Amino acid sequence: MLSDPAPRPPTCYDPATPPHRDEQGVHVYDHATIRALLRDPQRVTSDVSEMITSEQRDHLHPVSTFVWATDRRTLSGCPGRHAALRSAMAPWFTAETAAGRATTAAEIAAEIAAEIPAMHVEAPTPGGSFDVYLDYALPVAVTYLADWLGIAPSDVTYAVDDQLAAGDMFASWPPLATPEMDEYYRELMSRPGLTGVAAEARDLVRAGTLTERESWGALYAISVSAVATATTATLTVGLALENDLWPRMADPAQARPAVEEALRLGTPFPQASRFAREPFTVGDVAVQPGDQVLMWLTAANRDVPGLHRQPLDRFDPDRDTADHLGWGSGYHRCGGLHHARVTAVATVTTLAQRCPDLTMAGPWKRYVGIDDGYVAAPAITLPDRSPPIPR
Repeated sequence: MLSDPAPRPPTCYDPATPPHRDEQGVHVYDHATIRALLRDPQRVTSDVSEMITSEQRDHLHPVSTFVWATDRRTLSGCPGRHAALRSAMAPWFTAETAAGRATTAAEIAAEIAAEIPAMHVEAPTPGGSFDVYLDYALPVAVTYLADWLGIAPSDVTYAVDDQLAAGDMFASWPPLATPEMDEYYRELMSRPGLTGVAAEARDLVRAGTLTERESWGALYAISVSAVATATTATLTVGLALENDLWPRMADPAQARPAVEEALRLGTPFPQASRFAREPFTVGDVAVQPGDQVLMWLTAANRDVPGLHRQPLDRFDPDRDTADHLGWGSGYHRCGGLHHARVTAVATVTTLAQRCPDLTMAGPWKRYVGIDDGYVAAPAITLPDRSPPIPR
């Protein structure tokens, strides 16, 4: 496909790949096992704070501070920081909160689109070219997140650039922050007139609910979701164009299931990593406490059970995607999914309304990273098609 929904090796998308162990840990690919593990706080956890020293904890990368602190149990079974953090941050992520920002998302998409000459409503450029991801979808996601968080777009891209620099995963374990990163977030959180989620996080620190580093982690983790959100929107555009479904995308009711299906087929967040709390077996592989378990969501999403699902390697917005794992599952479902959905749908519908004659201007190319984003997604607006001459 020109839209490049599967940029990784084929085994990463094959749910029949048997579980196996390598230097990273144990790899799992099928839907049933991965869904069960994501919903099981007894066998696995993401909170490995007990495996690091106090000195490492004081310099831990913000994203690990955030992710580790939001799981139910540590490796030893202690409750960790989960209860306090999830209850404090829950209001930021509700469906109602995201729905209340749908108009803002649409306005941001329209503003970004207006800056692209090829997409001007008043005078669109026939044959005008632009990059759907770099020129449009990513700026929309970054601007939306900055507005919601109450920080500058450059603060969002600071986190995005840091994650991109890490490549497929952080080079060392545990990932540590540089002194420069600590200073950056310390200055950010001390700015006068701070608003949005950032201001609420700062207030939670002052109240003793969050640690300083946990507040940084919340901002970082939400900021880097710009890549997955923009990738999902871009992939929806590309798959709709390739499957002659583009006119439908101007209707939000049609775009919503298309976004879910694009996320299932081309999952930008390729794998979920957990650590075993107790021994268990997957396939023929014995998993021991402390082992890292790498769950390939890219493969699991092509193994979704149920009727009317085949073939799962094709784009079908009309299929039931309720059980796909692109957002995770159960307790480990993506906290920001409602905001990502709102932003992606607004991104797609605005583009479809402004550029009904959009076409791909060559192959699109994904990169492989912690989130698999886009290197390029060239598109071109066609000249207006004149109505046929009556005979």
